[in-house]
Amino acid sequence: MNSYLKFILPLLFLGALFSFKYKDTSPKDSPRTIAYYHFYHIKDSTQTGKLYSEDFILAFNGKKSIYSSQTRIKQDSTVQAILAAAEAKNNDVVDMGTYLPVTEDDIYNENGKLSIVKNTLQQCYLITENPDKIDWKIDSETKDLLGYTCQKATGICKGRKYTAWFTTDIPASFGPWKLNGLPGLVLEAYDDRHFIKFTCTKVVNQGNFQNVKSINIPQDVIKTTAKEYEQMKNAQANGFDMGSFDTGVTVDKVTSVGGNPGPKRKFTINYPLELTD
Repeated sequence: MNSYLKFILPLLFLGALFSFKYKDTSPKDSPRTIAYYHFYHIKDSTQTGKLYSEDFILAFNGKKSIYSSQTRIKQDSTVQAILAAAEAKNNDVVDMGTYLPVTEDDIYNENGKLSIVKNTLQQCYLITENPDKIDWKIDSETKDLLGYTCQKATGICKGRKYTAWFTTDIPASFGPWKLNGLPGLVLEAYDDRHFIKFTCTKVVNQGNFQNVKSINIPQDVIKTTAKEYEQMKNAQANGFDMGSFDTGVTVDKVTSVGGNPGPKRKFTINYPLELTD
């Protein structure tokens, strides 16, 4: 586990570093609404008390949406501030503090068509998914969430059965992650074992959304396939050379969440988010 952290944490650090150089050159298409979600996932079914969690933003208008990690955005902003402060003081060694594992994907939805942008070290990659329409079964059961009346629906998404609670008070067929296609915004969703759960914590219908990412796909991404992307990532993992990046900064301390010393049970991802491509 320690050897894994020695590799992956500098890799994550560099990912954040290079993300600041990335510019969104796509035409700005402003969202009308933003929904905030808290996500948790039990990835190892033998350790049900160990939750992976992350916060996300779903920004959308009538036809398009983008779903991205708010945790990643905040963390990258923090890294940028730390590096700027170090540069101002001419510090060559930086204590980065705690670094959280975050989702690299931005998920774009336009009229039901999903496109995934992978945000990696120096480049962003675009993967267009095959249509995977969810056959939702809408139930008459309702409940209140965030002051909205929500209706129950069930369906299969990426190999798992989900229960979703959506509200027609917000008539947008979007939801967290890839849970789309209902006649209203999904405010809560979970799989049949409750190992995966998305909970909307806030909906903002008015405000200044200028700092939110465009809901258009960036123009300077590299188009690829899921298979080709995984092959590239595996090649990087097997041949990654930290010496090939000249950042001018030495990372003195990076602490991962849950990185306390002592014996640990082996962690295995045996309950993945997706069972199907």
